[in-house]
Amino acid sequence: MSRQQRLSVRRTADLDADLALLQGTGVTASDVVRHAVRLLAQAHRYADQCAQSRGGHRPAVLSIRTGDLFPVMPVFDGSKKGV
Repeated sequence: MSRQQRLSVRRTADLDADLALLQGTGVTASDVVRHAVRLLAQAHRYADQCAQSRGGHRPAVLSIRTGDLFPVMPVFDGSKKGV
């Protein structure tokens, strides 16, 4: 396995607002960024697959199922409430 490198991203007010919105689901900023990169990479892979069957032409429009937009919530074990 290759050694993982840290990634640094310049944060702006817009990025912070977007992260805050997406973190409302209970995930970390790192989780949000990883999920967003994964979604975009999947869209590019799909467009490349489509292009292979369409003579090299990528689709002009792609759609993403809304269920794919949200990462799976962490399993709640009740530990925060002392259950």
